[in-house]
Amino acid sequence: MSAVSVSTKLSVPSAPWKPGVKPVPRRGLSRISEIKTRHTVVAVAAFLSRCFQGSRAAHKALPKGFEENGPQLFRRGLLLSTLAPSIAKAEHLASLTSEALKNAQGKVAVITGATSGVGLEAARVLAANGCDVYVAGRTLEKAQKAAADVAASATGQVFPMELNLASLDSVRRFASEWDSSIRRPVDILACNAGLALGQDQKEPLFTEDGFELTVGTNHLGHFLLANLMKKQLAPEARVVVTASSVHNPATGDPGKQATLGDLSGLGKFMVDGSSYDAGKAYKDSKLCNVLFTLEFARRLKREGSNITVNCFSPGLIPSKTFFRYQNEGFSSAFAFAAENILKIAETPQFGGDTLVFMALDPSLKQKTGCFYSAIPPGKHQFVEDTPSQEASNEIEAGELWTRSAALVGL
Repeated sequence: MSAVSVSTKLSVPSAPWKPGVKPVPRRGLSRISEIKTRHTVVAVAAFLSRCFQGSRAAHKALPKGFEENGPQLFRRGLLLSTLAPSIAKAEHLASLTSEALKNAQGKVAVITGATSGVGLEAARVLAANGCDVYVAGRTLEKAQKAAADVAASATGQVFPMELNLASLDSVRRFASEWDSSIRRPVDILACNAGLALGQDQKEPLFTEDGFELTVGTNHLGHFLLANLMKKQLAPEARVVVTASSVHNPATGDPGKQATLGDLSGLGKFMVDGSSYDAGKAYKDSKLCNVLFTLEFARRLKREGSNITVNCFSPGLIPSKTFFRYQNEGFSSAFAFAAENILKIAETPQFGGDTLVFMALDPSLKQKTGCFYSAIPPGKHQFVEDTPSQEASNEIEAGELWTRSAALVGL
């Protein structure tokens, strides 16, 4: 396996960060105030939608699909923007300091989903600051293309590797190759890859092992990978899991909310046994990510290990790669509203920085079982957050672990 390295250093804005500052409750509203706010948002959304539909100039300025999807987008975005006034877009995370970036030097990182979006941006920053990065992609061709991109600004080495998380055989081949050929202690294992099927997907899709595609890829594939790579982790390695705030029903995200019920449908259609819903499947997969993170952290701690496991939400990043399964009109309308009207979106660069922060920042040394999030939306801040009530359920987390292990053959 060959690697390419050049000596161009990527600089990231440096600014002091105040550790230990936890956010106030997500909205700080009473239940009555919250309901009133939602009703106001729905009314304003309907009004604005009619205004846009009645204006030729506005109609021409909006992307295809906005009229159909606009009301729902406005409901979500206006709720967020009402409770968290936006500021100018931030290209990078200010609290990712030069002190943290120095910790990349000489480390070994494996990043899943490193061919685009948050994973690619994180790979660029880590490699530019002296980390050897293994770019894991769904196909070797994608991984090679991304690795060449990352190597252009790298001072560390960059290696492409194939890893299809929708295939348990591919996950096993990856771990086997590492064990037999690479044999380097992994300092950073970033379980970052993820997919979200389109809202118009009415029937479930499946992995090659017969699991519902979203949960099969986002949760079960990473679950197997982390367990197989456990013995390859350095003594003080960091496992970083890319989750999402949508795991928590309190975020007010539209549609059906995340809940795993009795787990009877894990690996089949829907984890809770309900009828198939693509949006809920994604939210459920993110809930699985958080439950897995907290349970893995507890198990390692009981073993006396210094390996830490934490998860995070990089904020709302309406990238084309993440929305590749979405209706084109929906994704265009969503991105337009989030970035240009409501200004609650983050950039892929900001998202990559949040992953790097989780992997390197000194404040997270020996800190495990935590969830960080880019909140409030549009504020470009990254702080420790509180997982949802269900995500904090240790009994459910243990049961999810047991059932997941049986499904992937551990």
